[in-house]
Amino acid sequence: MFNEFRPFYQLNKPKGRRLVISDIHGCYGTLLDLIQKIQLTKADQLFFLGDFIDRGPLSAAVLDYILNLHELGFQVHPSRGNHEEMLLDSAKLDAKNTLMQYLDFNNTKDLLDARREINAKYIKFMENLPYYYELEDFFLVHAGLNFNCKAPLKAYDDMLWVRDFTPNKHFLKNRKLIHGHTPTSLNIIKEAIYNAYSVIPLDNGCVFYQNVVAIEGYEIGNLLCLDLDTFELHIQPYND
Repeated sequence: MFNEFRPFYQLNKPKGRRLVISDIHGCYGTLLDLIQKIQLTKADQLFFLGDFIDRGPLSAAVLDYILNLHELGFQVHPSRGNHEEMLLDSAKLDAKNTLMQYLDFNNTKDLLDARREINAKYIKFMENLPYYYELEDFFLVHAGLNFNCKAPLKAYDDMLWVRDFTPNKHFLKNRKLIHGHTPTSLNIIKEAIYNAYSVIPLDNGCVFYQNVVAIEGYEIGNLLCLDLDTFELHIQPYND
């Protein structure tokens, strides 16, 4: 089942909705509330823009839930985030204490099995995550694209890590780029959606709900879902 998660080019829109969620970061309870709010059906396509794990309380539960949706026949399309990449890199190291330090620092020890190793199903899931999805009218990617290189769709590290980038409208043509990675104030996200900007951020820093920056108009702490066809934004405040 894991090798079904591959990038694809979609020419025709599905019968249901096309929905996007980014940067869950172990906020399992919030994810459940958001899925209930959007009333997900098997006719819908649900895209995830990576960073399922780390920081939040229940990373393993988030992964199990997404895998279960897939097994039940829901059209889920997860992609890779920098936190999945970092965990894979740590798991490849020979020094087990380095991995444990990483898991402890990121509050992610629930990914371990009885042998104190990362559960094999999580490794397989993360190893098979694509870096992006290309639709007829959208690019969906965790961090963004590096438009300064000759082949933005082959610059995989940038897809996971880039923060400041200027969109190349010639490359995008009439497509919009939806991304997460960088926690962004809700009012800025709403502005990008309302004005149909060519780049729309979707990470509202759900896991940072306790660290709202004391700047007027700066609001974070929600998990968001964007309907790509209606541009309706579903907002779910953090709930552990």
